[in-house]
Amino acid sequence: MYIKLFNRAAKKHSRSNLRSGRFVTYDKAKNILLLFESDGKNDIAIENIVKTLEKAGKNVLAYGFFNSKSSVVNYSHNIKLFNKKNTDLMRKPDRKILNEIKSSNFDLLIDLSRNTLTPLLYLSLFAHATMKISSKMTDPQLFDFILDINKNSNAQSAVYEQFVFDEIIFYLKSIQTTD
Repeated sequence: MYIKLFNRAAKKHSRSNLRSGRFVTYDKAKNILLLFESDGKNDIAIENIVKTLEKAGKNVLAYGFFNSKSSVVNYSHNIKLFNKKNTDLMRKPDRKILNEIKSSNFDLLIDLSRNTLTPLLYLSLFAHATMKISSKMTDPQLFDFILDINKNSNAQSAVYEQFVFDEIIFYLKSIQTTD
């Protein structure tokens, strides 16, 4: 039900906000938005990914969704968690979160979540990103680059997120553009 409501909102948003995605190489990306599915306790892979990107000179903002109503602890100023308490009845994130996403411009948006989560889809929809990357197909099409990864593998969440990230970075570094 939430996905159907999201699809309707996405189609409406797409009609009034034309967006043309463009490929961005890893070297040219300076501002990156990471989206991930959090367990609310231990997101070591995300912390490592953020540190790796920061060491490479990238500005990173990471938003994780924790599918519960219990309280969550934020890790740092650039790794933020939110949960069901921070969403409305349609699972759309609250205004504070959306305003932060809308007010920033990103070169890359990378969705590392294994499952399709409506709150993260809303962040993907409203984010101003030159290139949006995921390992999931969505309808309507939100992402410019989709890695077809078997999400049914038995890999733990941290291993999955790191694997998806490594694959995405490999392609961003490998593909050459002429601009």
